[in-house]
Amino acid sequence: MPNTNETEEFWKQQIEKLKTSGLSRARYCREHSINYDRFGYWITRLSPTPSTFLPVKVQTAKSSPCHTTLCTLELRGHVIKIHDLLALSCILDRMS
Repeated sequence: MPNTNETEEFWKQQIEKLKTSGLSRARYCREHSINYDRFGYWITRLSPTPSTFLPVKVQTAKSSPCHTTLCTLELRGHVIKIHDLLALSCILDRMS
């Protein structure tokens, strides 16, 4: 018999609370005593169109180095430099 935390409604509420909390999934799970992997299962199950892609905004390089590079990713010969803290946070959250 599933425990009360296994209802679809419970997980929908947790997903909404996570979205409005501003916390990473890992931290939210720690603070609410929720199993991280189980939460991931429900996020995937309840997502209408699961996606492994993140939106990317491409800009031409500026002539002056006014941005600090927070992270550099190399993927199949392509180099991606992350300058935005929110974008980096989102990428790291998706990787955890």
